[in-house]
Amino acid sequence: MYPIGNPDSIPMESLESVSSPREFELSFQNVSYCVKHKQDRTHSVILKNLSGSFRSGRLVGIMGPSGAGKSTLLNVLSGFKKNNVTGQLMVDGQRLSERRSRKIISYTQQEVCLWPALTVEESLRYAAEFKLSHTIDQQQKMARVRELLHVLGLASCADTLTGSVSGGQAKRLSIGLELLSDPKVMLLDEPTSGLDTVAAYQVLAHVKQLADRGRVIACVIHQPNSQQLLLIDDLYLLAKGRRIYSGPTGEMVTQFARFGLDCPVFHNPADYALEVASLDQEDERLKRLMMEEEKDIFDYNPPRLMAEKSVDGSYQRYALSTLQQLCVLLRRTTSCTMRDTYQFKARIVINIAIALITSVAFYNTGNNADRILANTAVLIINLYAIFFTSIVSAVLVYPRESACFVLESKNNWYSLRAYYLAKIVVELPTLILSSSVFFLIVYYFTSQPFEWLRIGTFALVCLMFGWISQMLGLLLGSIMSVQNSVFVSILIMVPASLFSGFFVPLRDANVLLRPLLYVSFVRYAFEGAVHAIYGFDRPDLECPEVFCYFRQLKRFLEFVSLPDLAYGYDLLALAGWIVLLMGAVYLSLRRRIKQD
Repeated sequence: MYPIGNPDSIPMESLESVSSPREFELSFQNVSYCVKHKQDRTHSVILKNLSGSFRSGRLVGIMGPSGAGKSTLLNVLSGFKKNNVTGQLMVDGQRLSERRSRKIISYTQQEVCLWPALTVEESLRYAAEFKLSHTIDQQQKMARVRELLHVLGLASCADTLTGSVSGGQAKRLSIGLELLSDPKVMLLDEPTSGLDTVAAYQVLAHVKQLADRGRVIACVIHQPNSQQLLLIDDLYLLAKGRRIYSGPTGEMVTQFARFGLDCPVFHNPADYALEVASLDQEDERLKRLMMEEEKDIFDYNPPRLMAEKSVDGSYQRYALSTLQQLCVLLRRTTSCTMRDTYQFKARIVINIAIALITSVAFYNTGNNADRILANTAVLIINLYAIFFTSIVSAVLVYPRESACFVLESKNNWYSLRAYYLAKIVVELPTLILSSSVFFLIVYYFTSQPFEWLRIGTFALVCLMFGWISQMLGLLLGSIMSVQNSVFVSILIMVPASLFSGFFVPLRDANVLLRPLLYVSFVRYAFEGAVHAIYGFDRPDLECPEVFCYFRQLKRFLEFVSLPDLAYGYDLLALAGWIVLLMGAVYLSLRRRIKQD
């Protein structure tokens, strides 16, 4: 097995808590949480009047059967879950505000959220950039990163991409990412889940070493074996949201025996604890045990200490300014994009393939009066291609990074504003390049007019429409699953296309349906594209036949019901849609962070 060794032999100097080296305690009193059901207006109690205290220097294991409320308790204590929560959270008896608790408490969720295109060392380095003050020079930050690699046993895989490391290494890395900011309290949700016995022991051994260094560390652990149980100093045992034991691990069996719950000889105490927690709550022995454990609910009198003695009086949520966060986010995103180019390459290849097919089908139609309707179809096809490649790319890519973004934001790595600005800056070059590749190929092979004014105005419409599609994809990806996002995007595009003015001209629209033409973003993009190609006093088209009705462009513009000099209004309408969707994306991301 992996040796724990002497904690003093591990070089943890820079990771020592300098703000409060003395012992301290995280306590909570009468914590309750319920879930309201809108259908029948009832509610279910998940946590019921939980109280307890976790001391520094001791590893606390939170146990209980499935559905006992273990992860919910960590979510409440970390501040990740705030709605329908009552109770108090304190450090050394001094009540913590929500904002200040987020400074001293870090939370590592059960699901490991790592950027697969970064190496282990790079992940820690970028975390150090976000979480450590800009006054600390790069050499000190790198020294702390190398120190963590050694402490967590990750030095051998420092240059390995996080997408290729083992489960145990990924768990230790996720712990190390939060350890960089030197939190007083670390809450870990099932750090050993999904690991084999050896890997689980190694992770727990490293967590035990961190606790020995003077931190409060509480972790949900599902079913530890006897060797893992020896590493846990204290147990906090839950049964259906109620506490049935809280205290030293070695005294649990004795406490149970006092109430007629005798652990069989040679039986793993952890397994027996789960058996006790799984008893029917009408069992008299369990009821007496709960009453004994919960008698401190109304007797708890926390000591009154000065705030500056128990809590750091200063508060700064982020270590960096918004501009500095933006710079680090852009560097990290660039590194990830340069290594994982599949989505970008696929988008370019698809655009080129569709552009070539469209060019073959509508070759040399741009100045042919006899094929003006076919050429108009080229414009709407151009918009469809840009829409679907933009929205699908956003819908598929965002959910992969949303979990990391939410966790990092809640743990105060960076602000929503910085992430949002970085997202916009990163998405723009990809949109411009992929859209330009498509419409330039189609524009050339379909023989559209080679005039800079028309090329520029047409490109501007395509890019604005692509940006609307991109924002719509981000909005859908932030509020629903990938599967639902794809279906909803089709549901949006079909009616928007129907009322684009190409299939149903404005003059032929039903009175009841006409308002839809005024809100369809596809209509304004289509109008703008038609004006760019056929407007601005373009000369009459060539007519290879004896007679071409649409040789005079004025007749065609009247046929499609385009008003005169409407290009500027089209751009204004598209800009309005962009502003609306960008605001909606920002609000959806904000809601994603704040929701439970």
